[in-house]
Amino acid sequence: MPRPTRTLNPLHFEDLDPHRFEDLVRQLVYDFRQWRSLEATGRSGSDEGMDIRAIDMVSSADTVFEDEVVDEDPVTVRDRGQRDRLWVIQCKREAKLGPKRVRNIVSDNLSNLKGPLHGYILVAACDFSKSSRDAFNDECIKYGLGEYYIWGKAEVEDQLFLAKNDHLLFAYFGISLQVRRRSLRTDLRMKLSLKRKLTKELGEVTRPRQFVGVLIRDPRDEHYPYVDPADEFIKSPRWRYWEFYHHEPPDHLAFVYKKHFAYVNWETKEYDVLEDYDAGVPSYPEIAGLNRGWNDPSSVSDRYHRYWLTNIPDVNQAWAVKVRIIPYDRILAYDEIGDSYNNGPHLLVEYSSNGEPFELGRGLSLLISARSYMNIAILEKEAKRVSFFPSEIPEQTTKSPG
Repeated sequence: MPRPTRTLNPLHFEDLDPHRFEDLVRQLVYDFRQWRSLEATGRSGSDEGMDIRAIDMVSSADTVFEDEVVDEDPVTVRDRGQRDRLWVIQCKREAKLGPKRVRNIVSDNLSNLKGPLHGYILVAACDFSKSSRDAFNDECIKYGLGEYYIWGKAEVEDQLFLAKNDHLLFAYFGISLQVRRRSLRTDLRMKLSLKRKLTKELGEVTRPRQFVGVLIRDPRDEHYPYVDPADEFIKSPRWRYWEFYHHEPPDHLAFVYKKHFAYVNWETKEYDVLEDYDAGVPSYPEIAGLNRGWNDPSSVSDRYHRYWLTNIPDVNQAWAVKVRIIPYDRILAYDEIGDSYNNGPHLLVEYSSNGEPFELGRGLSLLISARSYMNIAILEKEAKRVSFFPSEIPEQTTKSPG
């Protein structure tokens, strides 16, 4: 069964206006260097090939000028001030940039540039191939640049996913990883708290209690706890007790959805089921307002049970069980006390569109030995259905031989 994943999809830089993409890049490079100035020249319309013009500040090293002599001694000039260096940052919001296009971009930017250039950064909203990156490096070396960087889509995403840039990720794409982390932390705490409450009542994760009845209801149902008219409620119960099965899969609760008397030959994996009576409805606690046996309108439960006990050898007596699950995410509250109408525990769950509390399409169908000492269970799909039970189950008063 495929499991959903919770990952962040690729960011859609192509949805940004070109100037907005330039704004994003400019804000990402704010702390890339100690800038004296950072100018958005591309917005002026006459950018001479530059989208962002930047000047960074570096401390000048002590410098000795040998050609300046006073009294035949060289003068040592200690320049402890700042020295400026020019950078050009080119932004391209294009779907693809091949090697030839990359060379042309670098050449167009740098060939007519006036004055010495120290650093160059090419930023694009696409991924660069190795050949495109090699072409960029070759071209930058040809122009004698001191520093040069090429940022593709992956590098820009990496920058945006840093905690310090979370505000930019939210401003441009409506996503906040910090909010997600806080939300995830809160969600985990809630799940752990719920798990502690559930295991106290339903048994440990590895050793769940058997035959625990849990009333599951949708708190949005304004009819609770009244069942009138009873016949309509019986056809489609808006709440009822379900037999707890297990704490599985992780962060889920499993319940017995259906339970039928069955015969299983464990060696041949042949089986048969009495399907027209559901023994999965707990007889206790009872639902206030309904008579005992409300789920057995044909009154076949006692007859089926006697036949099953007297005609099926102990080793072959089994239950055909359908298990359905509820994720913690759907559990709105857990009430271990209950109320004056129905005993606890109660599980308040947001019901699915089909009017049931369980996940749609998720669950198991099992054949389980009715004898605890055997501890045998197989998947129903791995067994073969045969005709073992008679079409009409007779009354049984004496135990058959065998």
